[in-house]
Amino acid sequence: MIIETDRLILRPVSKQDTQDIAQVVFSDPGVVGMLAHDIRTQDSAIAEAERWTSIMGIDGGIWDDGGMGLFAIVLKSDQALAGVTGFYMERNEHQRWNGEYFYALGTRWHGRGLMSEAADTLGERLRSLDDLGVIYAGYWDMINEASGRLLRRTGLKPEGRKSVIEEYGADRCRMIFEFDLWRLSNAAPGEVRDSILAQVARRAGAFVAEDIITKDEALKSLKDRYGSPSLNRDAVTMLEASIKRPGMAYLEIRGSGGTEAPQNRLK
Repeated sequence: MIIETDRLILRPVSKQDTQDIAQVVFSDPGVVGMLAHDIRTQDSAIAEAERWTSIMGIDGGIWDDGGMGLFAIVLKSDQALAGVTGFYMERNEHQRWNGEYFYALGTRWHGRGLMSEAADTLGERLRSLDDLGVIYAGYWDMINEASGRLLRRTGLKPEGRKSVIEEYGADRCRMIFEFDLWRLSNAAPGEVRDSILAQVARRAGAFVAEDIITKDEALKSLKDRYGSPSLNRDAVTMLEASIKRPGMAYLEIRGSGGTEAPQNRLK
């Protein structure tokens, strides 16, 4: 399945895209910081990209099994891979399409409306399916509202919140926390570090709310990695707001045959 828009070619990813996805997605701090992956080691970007292309690719992945997987976002102008978008979508026992929708776009292509163009097209395709079950997505609200706008543009509608333990599991949540602290400790001082601090505080608050870490542990770790005996007001406010509003924003699009949402099989 190949889909074209005015500026883009959306084609199923293959194992040959592994290196490009590792570079564009998993080596880009501005992108991987909103995902749930750990790229602290030298080979981890390749390993995570290989996981995506093997599970959601066209050569041995979900496409070969009759499902619908991940599309490479390729610019018509120069054939560059700018990111990925798509699904982990299978037919359920009622032969309805169920699964997860997500995307990742390289920072250098932000602000051009490319993901909006892709979202409009994929959303139109989803809404045209007469055998649609439930397609869902989650995002880190309060720090990534642009993602929420894009998901709604695709056709998904807000349906409350989803527990981070339900989405990722407790062990993976702790891994995300450790990776976030690593990001913070390696960030250059200034606006970038302060922005990352707010992001880390947001996710840490979600983990505190579900008893994955304690509030004292979160505060001590944030101060240690930030390199200061105190946190700025924005970070403290973000942590407290996240504790009071547990989980992540949850959206879905549901066909006439949709029942309950599928479980996450990717994280």
